[in-house]
Amino acid sequence: YYTLDGTDPTTASQLYTEPVKINTNCTFKAMAVRPTGNSRIVKEDIAFSKSTSKKITALQPVNKQYEFAGISTLVDGLKGNRNYKTGRWIAFYKNDMEAVIDFGQPADFSKVTLTTNVEKGDWIFDARSISVTVSEDGENFKQVASEEYPAMTLDNPNQLYEHVLSFEPVKARYLKVLAKPEYNIPSWHGGKGNPAFLFVDEITVD
Repeated sequence: YYTLDGTDPTTASQLYTEPVKINTNCTFKAMAVRPTGNSRIVKEDIAFSKSTSKKITALQPVNKQYEFAGISTLVDGLKGNRNYKTGRWIAFYKNDMEAVIDFGQPADFSKVTLTTNVEKGDWIFDARSISVTVSEDGENFKQVASEEYPAMTLDNPNQLYEHVLSFEPVKARYLKVLAKPEYNIPSWHGGKGNPAFLFVDEITVD
């Protein structure tokens, strides 16, 4: 049995009999009912945006240890939780996250959201900067937004960090997102001087 409104499923909920077609933001929850007892509830937060399921290309490599399904993870509409090992997150290490989304045809957008997962004890830090550029031909890009972030301190919590870059509405076929990781872990950390991992789960474009 499953629900799409975030409530826990019961035997009064919709019975799963065929693949569920979803075309809007929702929280999917499902539970198997058995004579020996019910299963745990499976939950997926599904977020649609203009980038969902579009073609995406990585211009710099995804870290092999945390590659999972690869760069398409960033446009699959599935949000990650605090556990960075679930396959909902992919990592970049010793290079930037640089990805180009091809919308197939010119599209209007004015906001890009990127979420990072920080677990400082495991050398996973937030981004130091994010920039957004757009292009008509996939070769010549123009910057429309950029932000820089300070180095993390010991007091910064381990959590999800949502970065929202808003800009004047533009129309373009290609959108590039460049996120730079922490290349020099601060001196207060045991890994000081080393590069940090950057974990990202979704590029949302509106």
